Parts: sequence; structure tokens; C-alpha cells
Amino acid sequence: MTVTASTVVDGPFLSRLRWSFGGETVDDFDEHVHRSVPGYREGHNIIAQLSDFFVWEGSRVIEVGCSTATLTRLLAERHASTNATFHGVDIEPRMVDQARKRCSGLSSVNIELADAQRIDFTGSSFVVMYYTLQFFPPDHRLALLQRICTEMRPGGALVLFEKTRTPDARLQDLLNQMYEDFKLQAGFSADEILKKSHCLRGVLEPLTTALNLQLLNTAGFIDSWPIYKYLAFEGFLGVKPLF
Repeated sequence: MTVTASTVVDGPFLSRLRWSFGGETVDDFDEHVHRSVPGYREGHNIIAQLSDFFVWEGSRVIEVGCSTATLTRLLAERHASTNATFHGVDIEPRMVDQARKRCSGLSSVNIELADAQRIDFTGSSFVVMYYTLQFFPPDHRLALLQRICTEMRPGGALVLFEKTRTPDARLQDLLNQMYEDFKLQAGFSADEILKKSHCLRGVLEPLTTALNLQLLNTAGFIDSWPIYKYLAFEGFLGVKPLF
């Protein structure tokens, strides 16, 4: 299975029939993702604050789908006084190249080109999936979360940010329209928004809030809770039991 970078952007590659994070996507990734995802920077700040509770001496911090490693670098700089190590993982070679450039000079950071299903989470105490899991086939998500929980240190945490669906059709329509307004106000044309929607078909598969929490609980993150919500964009915290 192929899993790409952490979130979505708009640009000239919209002419493709199916969404991809490869090729030219990396060139304008950071600029466009801030315009495409409400609260993108705020989510980084929330994760950075949460990391204070879960980045321990000697632990591993892993970002799955790190894209250009903006968040990985932020976490490494925040905890520079510890001996924790920080690992950014992505499957797209050009994203990895950009991430390595961004983190050059930080000896505590390692950027790896790898599929998420082959990552070793042993010894980790803080794992981040920032708009990443939504690109996995739904029937593959539980197995990955279970392995993260099993290999993670007791008391560690997974932070999961996802685009979500509502269980109510009328409310879903309302949120869709508000999100379209957000993107129009960010400078995207109606044609760009429509093309984006088409090329994400069969690629991006959001779940409801309840199903995301059920996934975390079933995987072993018994203590899980929503920590952020703006329209259909949500953050969740799952903590592995100590015993």
C-alpha cells in the first residue's frame, strides 16, 4: 500500500485524475496547505504544547507522513535540551529531500523514506499523524494503530488530526459549504475547488468523530478524546495505559 504525505494542497497538478503528493506538489506545499486546511498552524501549536507531557528522556518522537518536516523540526527545537530523538517519515522522495534540508543541522532528527506500515515504533512515547491516516484505506487503519499502541512505551500518546464526516446529511452539507467559502476566501477559484474534489475521490476517506474515537479505543488507546475541532477538521489524543 502507498501512503503519501500529511495533508492536501492545490496547484497545477489538479489536472491529474487522481491525487498524488509526488512530483511538483512539494514545491508549494507549505504555502498551499496553510491556505487549504483551517487551523493548520494552530494544530501545530497544540501538538507542540501536548508534547511537553510525552517527550521523555531517551524517548523517540515519530511523525508519520511528515511531508516537509515543519512540525518535526518544531518539536525537535522545542525539546532540544532533552536526549530524545525525532523521526520524520514519508513515502514521497521529494518530500523527504525537502524535509532533510529543513532539518539539516539538527542532530536529533532523522528523516526516513519509508511506508508507514514498515515503521518501527519501538521505544516511542509520542507519535503524530497530522492529516495522514485519512489517506489510508479504512480497512488498514486499525492494524496500524494497534501496532503503534503495542510498540509504544506505556503512558505514551498518539496525536491524530483528521478531516471528519458528520453522521447527519444536512449538517454535512452545511459544513461542506462553509469549507468551500473558506477556500474561496483563501483565494482559490471555484474551478480549483471542484477539480480538487474530483481528484480526491477514492483517495481521501474521512470517518466520523465517533468512528475515529472507536478506532483509537479498539487499538488500545483507552484514554482518548477530541482536542481540537474547526468545521470538519478535528484533532484527537489517545494515551496508552501505563499498565
